[in-house]
Amino acid sequence: MPAPLVVLALLAPAVPVGADEPTFATLMSSATWPAVSIIAGTIVVALQSALIVGLLIQRAQRRRMQHAMAERLRFETLLSGLSATFVSLPAGDVGPAIENGLQRIVTELDIDRAVLVELGARRELVRVTYGWTRTGISPLPVAANLSDFPWMNARLGRGQVVQFSSVSELPEDAGTDRRTVAALGVRSLVAVPLVVGGVIVGSLACSSLSTEHAWPEELVQRLRLIAEVFANALARRRAESRIRESEERFRLMADAAPWMVWMSDPDARRSYFNNGWLDVTGRRLEDEVGEGWTVSVHPEDREACAATVRDAVGARRAFTLDYRLQRWDGEYRWILDHGLPRFGTDGAVVGYIGSATDVTELKTAHQVLLESNALRSAIFGSLYGHVAALDRQGVIVAVNESWLRFAAENGADPALVSVGTHYLEVCQRAAAMGDADAHLAAAAITAVLEGGSDHGQIEYLCHTPAGARWFEMAVEPLRRPEGGAVVSHVDVTRRRHAEDLADRQREDLARTLRATMLGQLATSLAHEVNQPLAAIVANAQATLHVLDASLRPDLGAAGDVRETLEDIAADAKRASEIIHRLRGVLRKEHPTSPALGVNELVEKVVSLLWPELGRRGITVLRDYDAGVPPVSGDPVQLQEVLLSVLVNASEAIGAASDGPRTITVGTAVREAGLVEISIGDTGIGVDEAEMERIFQHFVSTKRDGLGMGLSISRSIIQAHGGRIWATRRSGRGLTVHVALPVANRTFVR
Repeated sequence: MPAPLVVLALLAPAVPVGADEPTFATLMSSATWPAVSIIAGTIVVALQSALIVGLLIQRAQRRRMQHAMAERLRFETLLSGLSATFVSLPAGDVGPAIENGLQRIVTELDIDRAVLVELGARRELVRVTYGWTRTGISPLPVAANLSDFPWMNARLGRGQVVQFSSVSELPEDAGTDRRTVAALGVRSLVAVPLVVGGVIVGSLACSSLSTEHAWPEELVQRLRLIAEVFANALARRRAESRIRESEERFRLMADAAPWMVWMSDPDARRSYFNNGWLDVTGRRLEDEVGEGWTVSVHPEDREACAATVRDAVGARRAFTLDYRLQRWDGEYRWILDHGLPRFGTDGAVVGYIGSATDVTELKTAHQVLLESNALRSAIFGSLYGHVAALDRQGVIVAVNESWLRFAAENGADPALVSVGTHYLEVCQRAAAMGDADAHLAAAAITAVLEGGSDHGQIEYLCHTPAGARWFEMAVEPLRRPEGGAVVSHVDVTRRRHAEDLADRQREDLARTLRATMLGQLATSLAHEVNQPLAAIVANAQATLHVLDASLRPDLGAAGDVRETLEDIAADAKRASEIIHRLRGVLRKEHPTSPALGVNELVEKVVSLLWPELGRRGITVLRDYDAGVPPVSGDPVQLQEVLLSVLVNASEAIGAASDGPRTITVGTAVREAGLVEISIGDTGIGVDEAEMERIFQHFVSTKRDGLGMGLSISRSIIQAHGGRIWATRRSGRGLTVHVALPVANRTFVR
């Protein structure tokens, strides 16, 4: 049935049931047929128009869908292309690839500009690192201040997208951003944050300057994906850049290091050597890599080095090599080589890095030190004395064999007096128990340990099973940074016995010399003694004569007798003093006086020699200081010294053919605590070269002299804690000086 007929059929009114059905002819002939025909035609036209409109709408939708699919396909193609490009792209090519991608974005979106903006080192600045702008559009400034975009910076900092199709869409609190965007001529913009490692480092911004541009959500999501691709590329470029910079810094540091540096693969096959290594071997880098460096290793050391490296690689641990490496001039140098494994993020060994140092001088010094220590130990052990080394606190750190042997021989446990014993405390405990020698020893050790003295020495008597023995203890600083001291005990018993014997022999010789000198003075002494004796005899005879003349003498005669008897008594006293002085000089006993008057001591010797000096025509000038303090010592020994010096002075004057004949004797205090006695003569004197030798044994300026007088005198004065020396007088002659400590000072014989 034709379509109009179908429509008419559908529109025809229903006929009631039971009614007579009109025929088609009836209907056709009805007066209503024209109206029905018009209505039907109108409906048909309307339906056809609706069908056409539906078809057109469907076609438009299909076209839109095709366009959207094409656009999506282009973005998918762009995204996949960018992803594939950046997967294996070298870091140096990342920049051009990003700019190419930005160009494609500008083309695909039909916009004016696409840029990558990164935060600078100073967080208040941003830099346009990559961008693409259509021809005729001015590029953005290279850097901008974030204070000009506070609203957009805040949103991007929170990871939100910034987008507006018109500047008027910006909110009221974005006034600063609106002014800045308007100044740059931007009409539409979308900015997607760039996130690297969870940190926002910048943004991908697309903008339109010529027209306003809409930014659908689907487009924004696609831009997010592209931003992720760019962010990953930037992250990889930054990582590779950091690695490259790190390697460059490492190589720069390695080349500047004063030692040799190398790197290797996981099998310890070396891949890099710094300039320090190459300078030592004199070879090229390509000659050393791999196993090439072993060519310079001494043949005797190669196998040991290889075995050590193999074990270390198998155990994934560090290793240390000690080998000889041939230098560029052919000399082998000892090298200390240390390698450390480098681990990757997965825990696997990615290689080794090591450093090598020339230790030839150190090895030589170590060998010398070993030999020196051995020699020092041998010398230390062979020392005659009992020697111990103490640390800063006084604890024994070393002893020689003699020390231990002496302890064992005297019943002491060697373990208690050996290394580890606090020797200073032992001395201090003994001193606290009243041992004077231990007190001196502790004081000497303490002074050296604390740096107050560089030497300490005492002599002490020790009672051993073999008998009484004399020892000399010496303390010396231990020359090392930690400090300490060396204590030695030397048996000086034989020396002390020899000194005692020498003292006795010296005293006997001195007494002999005194007797010899007094023998020379015997005539004068006899004359001096005969004078008071003759006077006594004469006075006694005169008294007897007076008594014989009158049994009853008058008062005048009695007075004469009294005066005569007084003269006899004075002369007898004078003779007694002369004999007493003579006995004092000749006797062997030497009493020590706690306090001796110096002026009186000198005057007694001068008085003893006065007759002989007068006979020789020698004048004695006295210059005594009445305020000199007393001295302590043996008066006979000191008189012996003064007697010897005065006799030498008189003989020196006697040897002179002419000139004054004077001896000047004086006393004075020249130094604090010392009294000086000076005896000067006008004799022949002594040459300057002989000034010191005249005090030595068997040296004499006299033709018949023994050369012992001044030598013995020096020994006596030194034993009294003083000193004796000679000086030349102006004009001619010699002055002998004797300095003695005052009475409140002690001396050691």
